Amino acid sequence: MGRGLVRKEESAKSVGKAVSGYTVSRIIQYFAAGLPKSSNYPRHAKAYVLYCLDNGFLIDGFSFGRYTAELPPNRISPIRKFLLFYQQLGSPAITADRKETKVPPAANDLILRFMTDAKRLRGDQSKVTYTKALNSFFQFMDAEREVGKQAGLNGITVNQFVDWLKSADYSAFTVNLYLSAVKQLALWCIGKRAALNLNDEQVHGLRDINDVRGLAIERTFYKDSLEAVERKDLLDSVESARDRAMLGLLSLEGLRTVELTRLRLGDLDFTGNRIHVLGKGKNTRKPIKFFAACQAMVIRYLQETGHWPLDNKLATSPLFPDLKTHQIRYVVDKHLKNLGLKRQGMSAHSLRHTAGQLLLESGVSLEHVQQHLRHETMETTQFYTRKRTQKTYFDQMPE
Repeated sequence: MGRGLVRKEESAKSVGKAVSGYTVSRIIQYFAAGLPKSSNYPRHAKAYVLYCLDNGFLIDGFSFGRYTAELPPNRISPIRKFLLFYQQLGSPAITADRKETKVPPAANDLILRFMTDAKRLRGDQSKVTYTKALNSFFQFMDAEREVGKQAGLNGITVNQFVDWLKSADYSAFTVNLYLSAVKQLALWCIGKRAALNLNDEQVHGLRDINDVRGLAIERTFYKDSLEAVERKDLLDSVESARDRAMLGLLSLEGLRTVELTRLRLGDLDFTGNRIHVLGKGKNTRKPIKFFAACQAMVIRYLQETGHWPLDNKLATSPLFPDLKTHQIRYVVDKHLKNLGLKRQGMSAHSLRHTAGQLLLESGVSLEHVQQHLRHETMETTQFYTRKRTQKTYFDQMPE
């Protein structure tokens, strides 16, 4: 094979030359060897290499041009320097780093047998979590026995285990996760009762475990949102037509970042004032209102890219070619920082929260906000009202 070519079956895993190469980490390590320790060049170079791996591109002038098309000069320089380094190295093959997760040893043979047989656990990380949870339970059981208490694989002991986790300040999420692991072990033991020589009393104790209640988890917002004046200042400050269209679709229409990357030209209905959105994990597009203010921003971007008026032949073409979610986060953070709006909990997804929050505050009904944001349940939309209540409570409560 010629230098720099990749076999088709390897294109998703490697780029460059198809013989003797490097992992991503290794080539970035070599690239960084001649740079100051404080340099951010390796980080930008790694992002470019991963982009090539994800898309099956070669590391060459073509992929360089596509990746850097919308980047500022200070981010293009590191990638240009890396490309020169890579070519001087002979354009070797680059493969993705192997993800290795060490599963901790099981505390006893029962856990080991369960983990070996637990085909529903996919990936090492799930096995690590379950092994840690079950090890913790049996260590708790041993500690109880050492002080003379009766403990076994039954509902009473598992209830006590949950109480101990709570007293040790484990989060409700972790407590429920550990409890789920013990319940799965109990179900497995019941299914293997003949092989494990379990008597009726032991089986009843195992069945009682299923009745142990976990902890209630209060769902809350983890993202901040902009006030109306902050959103206006943000949109007014952006000069790039592309960035402004992106920010408008996020903060006015409430699109998720992944939904923004999936938008096609044919999804924009300027006559019917609708956008057809392909949501996360969905196979069908749902129509939402296309606000006039956002339409103006998108039209300006389409004019700049030569796609206005729209051509039906290009209906399946992406609105933002080659756009990735990490690029959206970078653009949002950049503009938030420029205005001093970047704060704890403020991110690209915060712009979706902003859209929902400000729609409610402008008097739009909860049902219509739910439909616009495409929430599966009304409960999710109601979080926006709770959040506003928390913000206005002290100001609006009478003496």
